[in-house]
Amino acid sequence: MSKVALITSIAGQDGSYLAELLLKKGYIVHGINRHYPLLNTDYPDLNYQEGYETNPDFTFHYGDWCDVASLCRLLDEICPDEIYNLGAVTHPFTSSDSAEYAGTLDGIATLDMLEAIRCLGLEQKTRYYQASPSELCGLINGMQACEMSDFTPRHTNTVGKIYDYWTTVNYRETFGMYACNGILFNHESPRRSAAFVTRKITRALANITQGLERCLYLGNLDAQRDWGHARDYAKMQWMMLQQVEPEDFVIATGVKYSVRQFVTFAALELGIKLRFEGKGLYERGVIAAIISPIAAALKVGDVVVGVDPRFIRHDETEKLAADPTKARQKLGWVPETSLQDLVIEMVQADLAAAKQKARLKLYG
Repeated sequence: MSKVALITSIAGQDGSYLAELLLKKGYIVHGINRHYPLLNTDYPDLNYQEGYETNPDFTFHYGDWCDVASLCRLLDEICPDEIYNLGAVTHPFTSSDSAEYAGTLDGIATLDMLEAIRCLGLEQKTRYYQASPSELCGLINGMQACEMSDFTPRHTNTVGKIYDYWTTVNYRETFGMYACNGILFNHESPRRSAAFVTRKITRALANITQGLERCLYLGNLDAQRDWGHARDYAKMQWMMLQQVEPEDFVIATGVKYSVRQFVTFAALELGIKLRFEGKGLYERGVIAAIISPIAAALKVGDVVVGVDPRFIRHDETEKLAADPTKARQKLGWVPETSLQDLVIEMVQADLAAAKQKARLKLYG
């Protein structure tokens, strides 16, 4: 019989890639989201209306996994073999401005989920995956974080995620549940919200080549991150629940790049060679050469990247890197997509969207 999986935050990039993977593997997939994905214009490539909506093995549930009564009814109805809890407040500005909401969603909701599994007598049937952010290790600056690293959060939502992490460990050790944590370092894709810096970069630069924007403004260009593809990370999350014994894993590439390097790669894919001038708040990216017809409307000397102090986070972690050795040795997982290939995929998707917007603007 087909396995049954439940994914929270199904409309996000992780949820969408994971759903696609599980459906290909013959799962029956149920997804929960607080809004209908058809209304979410930030995720144009989810293909719910083209694939999921007509797939008999996929069911979308509108609701809130913080609603314990509704959650219990759903779990009792579908009796999932696997639960992937991906729901969280992920953007630091949102979590800072809505601290109580972030704390409830990122902390108590996980306890409610695990307790619902136990109270319904599913603790020996259902395998549970908890998504944890790399910001758990926020103050390990310049060092590689691994499964043994101390937690040093910098954001409100990350404090709640520490509660999630240890609650998952507690239910595993106390009740014998198959429950594990994945500490995910930065993972991106064309489905990433433009509120995150990588998608902001690729979308803005694509728009600049089409005359839709003039300049991309960023914060700390020196910040370094370990960036991978969300599709690869979704596979790793599935692999964690296929092991005989539950364990916690760091999910990362093991290689870090600066924001400036990411901008450089994205610009090159669009036919722009950049030269960076100045320091700190006065740094700017200037076009040094045009190497493709894509950017023919621009000219050498144009300033297309600038620094805006509003985007500099006071709690910034300069260098956030990871050691994914355990995942490689125990699971045989290695990322399939390089950063350069990830950038190309994101840029091409945003360039196609920018060209369409430019045509609509031109012809009304």
